[in-house]
Amino acid sequence: MAIQNASDLLVYKTVPSATAQVTRVRIIESSPLNVSGTVKIINTANSSGTNVAEIETPSSANTGGTLIIRIKSALTAAGYTGGAAITDGDYVYMDFANTYSGDLTNTMSFADGTATIDEGAITVTVITSGLDAGQEPIAYSTSASISFSADLRDVTTKDSLGWSQSLGGLKSFELSTDALVDFDADLDFQEFWNDYKDLTEVTVRFAERATGGSSERYWQGNAYVTSLSMDAGVEENATYSVSFTGTGEATTGED
Repeated sequence: MAIQNASDLLVYKTVPSATAQVTRVRIIESSPLNVSGTVKIINTANSSGTNVAEIETPSSANTGGTLIIRIKSALTAAGYTGGAAITDGDYVYMDFANTYSGDLTNTMSFADGTATIDEGAITVTVITSGLDAGQEPIAYSTSASISFSADLRDVTTKDSLGWSQSLGGLKSFELSTDALVDFDADLDFQEFWNDYKDLTEVTVRFAERATGGSSERYWQGNAYVTSLSMDAGVEENATYSVSFTGTGEATTGED
C-alpha cells in the first residue's frame, strides 16, 4: 500500500509565458537622506537574470523627487525600465521592470552610500514577481484541496413507481489553498489579488509535488479567483487563503 503524503500535494498555477519582475520604489519626499549624496542599490539583476551585488546612484539632492530620478538613472544603466514618478501624499514612487523575464532569486534593496538613508524613508515592493514559464507552485502552502461536483436534473414522473429519477447535469470543480504570507514570494497574495481584480482566467493544477520524476498525477483546468483573504493576528504568522472556481472541463493525467 502506497499511502500518499499530504505534504506532496500542492496547488500550482500555470504561467503561460515568462514574466519580468516589476518593483516599486517608494521614497518620502521630504529629507529621505541625512545629507545630499549617493545611495547603494543592492541585489539588482542584469538582463540575464544574474544577481548584481551592488550599484550606486549618482549624487542626489535631499528630496524624494530628485532621489527617485537618480535611482532611475542607475537602474536604467543596469538594464531596468522605469515608469513615471508618481506623487502619493508625502511620498513619491516609481515602478521598475527588469529586462530579464523569469524567476529572480533576490529582491532589490537600498543601503547607505555617501549619504545615510533615514529609517523608513525608502520602501521596496514587488508589484509583479518574475516568473518562469510553466507550472509554478503556490509558495509556503499549508493546505491544498480540490473538489468536484455534479448537478442532477430531476426527471421523476408518475411512471417512476415512487422512485426519484435523475439525469446528469452540470459538472464543476473548485480548488483552494492556504499559505503563509511572503510578499517577496512567487505567486504571493498580490499576484492573486491582480487575478481577482482583473477577473483573469487562469489555469490551475492540483498535483503531486514536481520532482523531475515520472508519473506525477495531476488534475487541472481553467478557473477564476472567487475568494481571497488574509489574516494577520497578533504575534502570529500572517496567512492567506485563495479559492478558484473552475470554468469549463477539468482534466487529469500524469507528467
